[in-house]
Amino acid sequence: MQIKLIFSLKNSMSKKNKIAIFPLLFRTPEINHLYKSIEYFGLHILNKNSKVLKNSIFTFRLVPEYFKLNLRDTTFKSKTIPQYNWGYSILLNASDSIDAYMQRQFNSKKRNILTRYVKRLELCFNIKYSMFYGAISSTDYNFIMQSLYEMIVNRFKERNETHKNLLEWQLLVESTYQKIRNKEASLFVIYNEDEPIEISLNYHFDKILFSYISSFNIDYSKFGLGHVEIYKQIEWCANNGYKLFEMGVGGMDYKRRWSNNIYRYTHHVVYKSSSYLSKYKAQLIIIKIRIKEFLKSKGLNEIYPRINRYFTKKQDKQSNVTLSKIEVFNDINMANLEEIQQNALGEEVFLKKYIHDFLYTTTGHINDVKVYRYTTERSFLIKGTKSYQKVTCHV
Repeated sequence: MQIKLIFSLKNSMSKKNKIAIFPLLFRTPEINHLYKSIEYFGLHILNKNSKVLKNSIFTFRLVPEYFKLNLRDTTFKSKTIPQYNWGYSILLNASDSIDAYMQRQFNSKKRNILTRYVKRLELCFNIKYSMFYGAISSTDYNFIMQSLYEMIVNRFKERNETHKNLLEWQLLVESTYQKIRNKEASLFVIYNEDEPIEISLNYHFDKILFSYISSFNIDYSKFGLGHVEIYKQIEWCANNGYKLFEMGVGGMDYKRRWSNNIYRYTHHVVYKSSSYLSKYKAQLIIIKIRIKEFLKSKGLNEIYPRINRYFTKKQDKQSNVTLSKIEVFNDINMANLEEIQQNALGEEVFLKKYIHDFLYTTTGHINDVKVYRYTTERSFLIKGTKSYQKVTCHV
């Protein structure tokens, strides 16, 4: 779940400013200098005036249309161009709870499916939820960020794709720690015991929680951790008086399902109206933006990604694992089995996914599961309290 809001200023974009999203953009001197206030959904934010900037033209793209930006200096004019990009967010009422939002957003069948993910996860594992916002140790921070990095790499490797945020990862790590301590960012983590299994890096602006990057441990794929994360973060927003849970740009199915506030993005061009040169340059920029958005509306921006996906398409591979249900445990010859401790799987670490899938299906608890290795064949046995499954590997 992600949205990039890149702002470009004439002669003023450094590598250090590569990551730019609206919760960060709206705190910059450029925004404070240009706009006396920002309004959204009945809320009003006054900006402190910053030093006078010499720029006569400013451009800001991917600004959600629900923001009203009020200019400070009447000698500046602003042109807003609709973009062919849509964003997705969850708009909360002042009295909302997670249950009230679920009741309003989903029918009973959908509610049951989504809440089942939360209940099943908590039934099968020793789950805890942590929001690091305003306080975090450097040890915890580095451990969580490294865990998030590994989750992203593993998940996108499975999809045979590359996550574009990895290109800016070092900058992200360097810049986020202090933002968490300043309450400009947060890390939401779902733990199984002490193991992070889902992480969301968020940014905060006023009463908006913006989920910038999130990922999960693919060994827990059955448990719908993306839905659990959204559920729990909406709950946090409702409990802390937040107005919006932002999921940003991109019309993925899960975003459409959760969102009650689907909006369009806009590109703002601000220029000095008293300068003929500025007006002329601004018009050229506006024409360029309109042409780009027109081409985007015709799908031309998707040509290269489609070609790239075609040539990097993951080949379907026949599974080298067979799963078979065992009806009666007493029929198994225990002499052919040796127990493996789950915290010492070693080369058999791939079994974690099958153990977790087994738990999801049988609704057992991880503490009640035992794992055995067959001594006579390349097979393993997963034993619950009432159900048993054999995992056979084909080399």
